[in-house]
Amino acid sequence: MEKMDSPSQRGINALQQFYGNRKSLRWVVFLVIAALSTLYFTGQSYTPTVGQHRTSKTKARYLSPKQLLERPISKDLQTIPKLFHQSWSSTELPAKMERWSATCRRAHPDWEWVLWTDKDNEELVKQYFPWLLKTYKALPGVIYRADLVRNLYMHMFGGVYADLDVECLLPSDELFKSYNVSTVSHAKPRPLTTHDMHKSGRKAFFGRMGTDNDFDNSIPNAWMASTPGHPFFLLLVESVMKEVSDGPEHWSAEAVTGPAKLYYTYGEYSSPEGKYLGDALDKHVAKIPAAKQFTPRKGLGHSVEVLPFQYIYPYSWQRDGEAFRSVCWATQKTFNATKCKLLLATDHWPSYTITYWSHTWTGDGHDEGNLAQLDR
Repeated sequence: MEKMDSPSQRGINALQQFYGNRKSLRWVVFLVIAALSTLYFTGQSYTPTVGQHRTSKTKARYLSPKQLLERPISKDLQTIPKLFHQSWSSTELPAKMERWSATCRRAHPDWEWVLWTDKDNEELVKQYFPWLLKTYKALPGVIYRADLVRNLYMHMFGGVYADLDVECLLPSDELFKSYNVSTVSHAKPRPLTTHDMHKSGRKAFFGRMGTDNDFDNSIPNAWMASTPGHPFFLLLVESVMKEVSDGPEHWSAEAVTGPAKLYYTYGEYSSPEGKYLGDALDKHVAKIPAAKQFTPRKGLGHSVEVLPFQYIYPYSWQRDGEAFRSVCWATQKTFNATKCKLLLATDHWPSYTITYWSHTWTGDGHDEGNLAQLDR
């Protein structure tokens, strides 16, 4: 029997029409909610283009370097602000780095995440370290400047810095808590009246790579954390300035601004002679203009913690050598992050981060071969 169109439609009673309209309405509402949900969830994946970073309750909120530079300097020198710093030549990240960076944002959902570019780094130097600009520009390559400027993030703002080949496995907050250091919002600092309640002083944190404490790359600068205004970083900057001024015989990035420079500066800082104990370091760096940005009360202590290798660098290219390189080194074609973490038992220690040592930089710029392995 043929279906009739308009006559049968007009013959529907009012009750049937009411329920039919409600059914249609429910479908419309369902489709709208589904579309909004799709937009929401696809918006959560990080798109590394300025202006497209999205706010989410499940990962660290993007904070532009410009916004951070416009904020007042923190006067809370005994807590670690919830700022997670990373740096690249631009806001366009290779695919693997984008994914690893996302793990750090997810591990710190109530933090703010700052992605610094080469241009932003120079603005930071101009604004807060103008006396350093000549040295900064005299460095022979981008990696030298990137190595140096991460120390400026720590001194000026505090928080955590991590290279982009670092995967975050656990939140940092519990790690710092075990050293009697609190983490606090940088956007909403604690009231000044509570500052004196903390007795831990100013603290900086680095990780040990491997178990050979005499190896001059055993304290990498791929991860670091600090309370704001820690004088150790000015000691390191002073050392770089002297080296550049003297003109090093060999311009090795590791030795001039990188992990070897950090290793030897830490050795000087922690020497048995106690040259920089107590107020001695503050008095030593007082002549450096950046020290005047912070006014620690007399007797406020400072220390540097070098964390056991398993916390930050469970995979050591020096200690593990070839044993795990095929699965743990990011530029290997056989790289497998899941297998690497299983082999190293990162959940057993536990490890807070792991670095896959992408070695994307050379003295002259990017290593294009290694970059190609990361952009997939």
